[in-house]
Amino acid sequence: MRQRRWGKLKALLLVAITYVFAKFQGGFSSWFLFYSSLVFLVYEVLAYFLMFSTLEVERVIDRNRLQDGEDVVVTVRLRRKIRFPLGWHMIVEPLPERLAGVYEPHRQLIFPWFKKEMEFRYVIPSLPRGFYRLDQCVVSGGDFFGFSERRKVFSFPQEFLVYPRYKELTHWALGDGSFSGNVHVSHKRSDDVAAVRGVREYQRGDRLSQIHWRASARGTGLKTKEFEHQAMNQAVFFLDVEKESYQGQPVQLFETAVRLTASLIAYANRNQYHYGLVYKQNERISIAPALSHTHFLRVFDQLARVMPAGRESFARVVGREALEQQQGVTLIVVTPRVEKDLVHRLIALAQKGRRVQLFYVHADTVISQERRRALQLLGGSKISCTSVHIDEQEWKRIGGA
Repeated sequence: MRQRRWGKLKALLLVAITYVFAKFQGGFSSWFLFYSSLVFLVYEVLAYFLMFSTLEVERVIDRNRLQDGEDVVVTVRLRRKIRFPLGWHMIVEPLPERLAGVYEPHRQLIFPWFKKEMEFRYVIPSLPRGFYRLDQCVVSGGDFFGFSERRKVFSFPQEFLVYPRYKELTHWALGDGSFSGNVHVSHKRSDDVAAVRGVREYQRGDRLSQIHWRASARGTGLKTKEFEHQAMNQAVFFLDVEKESYQGQPVQLFETAVRLTASLIAYANRNQYHYGLVYKQNERISIAPALSHTHFLRVFDQLARVMPAGRESFARVVGREALEQQQGVTLIVVTPRVEKDLVHRLIALAQKGRRVQLFYVHADTVISQERRRALQLLGGSKISCTSVHIDEQEWKRIGGA
């Protein structure tokens, strides 16, 4: 809290001068000036102490989930418990750090007078994808005569996410035209022993008749029989967030990788495929395949927050995290760098019967011979490879976007 000290001294000096003048001059006029200055001093004291002691500030954001390029409307309300005439208020809303160099902080001048409630709105336009936090609200105020001024910082943190904008893909064709090695059907489980394709971990709600007692007796926990028609299309997306992968590249390249991942996930969600997401920035993020509206928001929450700041090698992350996925899950790898280590790990996964698809995002007009050889090597190992340029007009080759 900051205050203008010289203003208060001037008010006291004014009272002192009028008192001295009344003492030496005498008469009605001089004493009238003195008592008038006393009234003025009382107003200044009350204005100083009541300026923030009775003030409540509230901020409301119209939405906490937006999409890339949309505007957010912020409403700020000021309420007073009592009516008291004040000269002015200046409200400054500092912007989130990511927007500090793009837009100026919003400033609003208000003349409250006797009002008990004041309100104003402002818009933060065309928000890029990301996680944003509005925290402090700086309120300054003063009296009618400019003798006192105070400043107070109100803190009420509010967060909102801007999801990546995705393309509506009409189809997503893999190398053999199928999504994964399993077929999704919606009818009930079968107890036909001949239809058993394997075992999986016991899940709450499984019937006792489906428990594979022989596999459970091995001491690794309860196992449940998995039938052929019980298997579902599943995919896990591995997003490259390694910092080194995007060094020297256009900033939009990472946004293209995120937007591509979001488009594929939206397609999977629309077609009732189970999907998950894996990446490692500062912390490991691993979302197991599932299908629900809550799961969709959970995955997109992470896509809104993710930034190219990972330190661990992406090839090492893929090699380690792929072993955690169940057999039959399609591994979708999105990366701007097809390095030697990654190629060897993907080929090793394919040789073990894993279904892998690689999306190579790039900003080059012509793909280099080295990259072409790497993609051809992966294709020879039955790994579906698709190159995606930073120009979204070429997305039509993926799925008719």
